[in-house]
Amino acid sequence: MKQNENVISLVRIFEKNSLTGIGDDEGKQVFNELVFFIDKKPEYRIFYISIKDVVFDASFAREGLVRLAKHYRKEKGICLIDAEKEMLRLNILAPVLSLNQPMPFYNGDHYDHIKMDKVGSPSKTNKPIFDFVYKNGISSASDVAEYLGFKVNNASTKLKSLYEDGFLLRVEDKSETGGVEFKYYAIK
Repeated sequence: MKQNENVISLVRIFEKNSLTGIGDDEGKQVFNELVFFIDKKPEYRIFYISIKDVVFDASFAREGLVRLAKHYRKEKGICLIDAEKEMLRLNILAPVLSLNQPMPFYNGDHYDHIKMDKVGSPSKTNKPIFDFVYKNGISSASDVAEYLGFKVNNASTKLKSLYEDGFLLRVEDKSETGGVEFKYYAIK
């Protein structure tokens, strides 16, 4: 498990507040606590939430976890870790579908998105671009275009789509020509 200041243990929040993981109200309470924590750490762009040793229902997951990811979409990334329990991933699926918000997770070293069919994961045409950025770290449109044989404007459009859809984050950089160039990276 990642051991940094940007790792949040959900079980500690549950214990501190005597939570059961059931219902909208508890989810909203956790959402508020997580927003408070995240906003105090502007130096981090990605936060990891450990769901080890907790149980929660879909309404809690919607209000406490998936809505949090949607709240920070395009600004910060939220990634679940210690997501071994399939039941918890299934409880997160309905909110992912209803809020149209990707939710990446780690089950041990295995990385994936909570998804069903085509919802919750990059589209078939954008998947190769996402995979390239995931494997290579920070990538520009010209990097993607060169690797996949696309035109730069096509690669740029696809990267922007992955960013807008909540699969990637981006930072602004200076291009070689002096203009603005976006660099994209996965929430991992």
